[in-house]
Amino acid sequence: MRFLLLLALASTMSTPPRPSTQPGHPLCTAAATFLRTDRSMAAIVEPDTIDDWRTQKKVPGCKITAAGGTARGVQPEAVAFYERIRAVGWTRTPDPRDAPNEASLRFRQGNVDCLFNVYGPAMLMTEAEDKAGETRALQAGEQRYHVYVMCMPAMPAAPRE
Repeated sequence: MRFLLLLALASTMSTPPRPSTQPGHPLCTAAATFLRTDRSMAAIVEPDTIDDWRTQKKVPGCKITAAGGTARGVQPEAVAFYERIRAVGWTRTPDPRDAPNEASLRFRQGNVDCLFNVYGPAMLMTEAEDKAGETRALQAGEQRYHVYVMCMPAMPAAPRE
């Protein structure tokens, strides 16, 4: 029995983690639910260590790679995305230090901060991006768009120099 347990443990250690379509990480639950239910996107959640420039800390967190379809175009979809995320209760993180000109905005819900980035065609070239795109088929007249999210515990921003 002990041998089988050790064998099972050893096999999980040598196998790299595979992207999951399930929430899998509590910090990403709300964002993944929003992407899947409200935005009808396929979302892959993975644990990650976030090098957060806002807090100047490396923190345990998670990332979400999502794919969806839009009939209105990527730029109008990004505007609608951020209007909708506000409407469902996310608020802008205080002193967000995000990149609004690059469609990256940081939002807070409860004790979680998530940096959302809306973009068009695939550009990460990751297994998760491929899987999300394969999972979410496009409807007639839609074009592909993606959302990449990094979620971490909500913390105060580091002092500015």
